[in-house]
Amino acid sequence: MIYSLFGAIAGGILLGYLCFDVSDKPALDTTLMTALNFMILVAGIEIGGNRKLITKICTPKNLVLALALPLGTIIGSFAGGYLSSFITGLDAYDSILVASGLGWYSLSSVVISTMHSTELGAIAFFANMIREVSSFVLIPLLARWHKLMCIAPGGAATMDSLLPLVINSAGMHTGMFSFINGLVLSLIVPVFLSLFLNAL
Repeated sequence: MIYSLFGAIAGGILLGYLCFDVSDKPALDTTLMTALNFMILVAGIEIGGNRKLITKICTPKNLVLALALPLGTIIGSFAGGYLSSFITGLDAYDSILVASGLGWYSLSSVVISTMHSTELGAIAFFANMIREVSSFVLIPLLARWHKLMCIAPGGAATMDSLLPLVINSAGMHTGMFSFINGLVLSLIVPVFLSLFLNAL
């Protein structure tokens, strides 16, 4: 999957260089937002169709854990974004804006590029993609120490691309919380992006 993503990026850059210019940007932005809305619709259908998982989480203890995990992931992501501004030289606000993607590189990069800055959108894409790629290494290592801790690095991707790895590394029970974590973060990422971008 990662190779296909990089291939798509390279193909898009080549196609843009050969066939498009700045005057085509409004049409491309409309196409991007339409594709994004369709992707969110499909994600919602997939979540709604998983009735068994939704039933299993409806106990007080599981609901508390289900809310605590994404909250901890959000706090850690924003703290990491702020601290990274001192290393990268990025403005602290821009750095937190990138971190608010919470690992959802396809959404954060498109929204930031369209509504704010193409350069920062590219940074959001690579930063959040690196987060997901590094999670393939971190999840098995952290699962040996504490099963629930292995969920945090993946951010929003823990409900889809990283879910099989979490289940394989930490078991089905942890996989349930991984799915919930990714679901909550996926729902809240558009809210964070909208709030931060409207505040600019």
